Amino acid sequence: MAVTKIWPIKNSFAAPIIYVQNSEKTLNPNAGMSEESFQALEDVIEYAANEDKTEMKYYVSTINCNKRYARDEFAMVKKRFGKEGGIVAFHAYQSFAPGEVNPSEAHSIGIELARRLWGDRFQIVVATHVNTAAVHNHLVINSVSFRDGKRFHGCRETTGMLREMSDRICQEHGLSVIKNPKGQRVNTYLYKMERAGMPTRYNVARQSIDEAIALSLTIEEFKAELRSRGYNYRLDPQRKYWTITPPGWKKPIRIHQLGENYTRESIERRIYDNDPSVRTERVRHQYHRSNHYNLRRRIDRIMGRNGLEKLYLRYCYELGYLPKYQQNMTKLHILLKEDLLKCDQYSEQAKLLSKYHVNTDEDLSLLMEKLEEKMQSVSEERDEMRKVSRRNIPIAQIDAARDKVTELTAELREIRKELKVCSQVQERSDHVRENLEIIDRDRQREKAR
Repeated sequence: MAVTKIWPIKNSFAAPIIYVQNSEKTLNPNAGMSEESFQALEDVIEYAANEDKTEMKYYVSTINCNKRYARDEFAMVKKRFGKEGGIVAFHAYQSFAPGEVNPSEAHSIGIELARRLWGDRFQIVVATHVNTAAVHNHLVINSVSFRDGKRFHGCRETTGMLREMSDRICQEHGLSVIKNPKGQRVNTYLYKMERAGMPTRYNVARQSIDEAIALSLTIEEFKAELRSRGYNYRLDPQRKYWTITPPGWKKPIRIHQLGENYTRESIERRIYDNDPSVRTERVRHQYHRSNHYNLRRRIDRIMGRNGLEKLYLRYCYELGYLPKYQQNMTKLHILLKEDLLKCDQYSEQAKLLSKYHVNTDEDLSLLMEKLEEKMQSVSEERDEMRKVSRRNIPIAQIDAARDKVTELTAELREIRKELKVCSQVQERSDHVRENLEIIDRDRQREKAR
């Protein structure tokens, strides 16, 4: 079983090559160190060919270049084709299960992998590390082809090709492979948003699917429920992946990525397990007829405000982001759904407007001027305290001056944050007004029907 991964080296062209030949652990540790532009490349090559990890470089090989001068030959190809900028190299690894292969076999597999995938067009350094329980290969690939000067095309398909070729070679050598490799990890930002209860297009889609399933006894009814919520879908039985596209979005979602309960088989089972006698009008009422707001007092208080303060409080209310209140996200107007991931920003803007009672654009401009003047004053005071802390005075006074510098720095940070929020209000206030006008107009049309 071999695990693979590949990623670009962007900082400097020397980074990937020395990573496989660490300068502190090779026979010539200072070679090329004077060329700063190649330092990162040399670091990554040195790491891969580190004699402490490769048994005195016995398990280091190169393809289409000389092992000793790999870094320089990488550079020559780039210079010849005038492509010395951008991504400078790609670094890949192939790691085997502990005890599954010996170093010699692992190295042979690594060379074979590199030759089959890129050996006809690119220079490659292959090194096998034996310093851990899991023997693993490092591959450093030049980002420019020596044959035609075209760049190495690194993308999701490249990652898949690397994994598939590695699995094929492992099977040819009688090694195991991962049957169902896990997909790409969840984006950290989306993960934190969902953990915090913030709406994302994924948890909104889950809620919509759950509602549609609860009201359906067949796949056709399920499709109709999705349509009623503004979703486009491709649920063809012949397709490998079912997809849905939320209203207001262009990129579809593969529904199996939403979780175990959202695979094709799980959705079909959940639909067909619904009991017709249980699917009463009460269920429909729960999902379809709760279009009114129960927090009349809150909206009344909002409508009693004026200007920008009222505008942003109303927008946060419509987004369902006011304290102790969360609206049914699937019932939001399509224009609001585009701003769901910016709820926290709109909330900060509403808080600032309420804090300073900003009602007009003129009030906002005056507030920004006051904040800039305050920032200048605090900055000058901090500079003075820094000078005091450098004087030859008692240590107690120096400590007091440093504490004051820390306090003023925190105050400056808060002022800059408020100025940034003010700028966001200036940029987005017209957008908020237009959205609310459209929402009000659409609601009036619905009432008139």
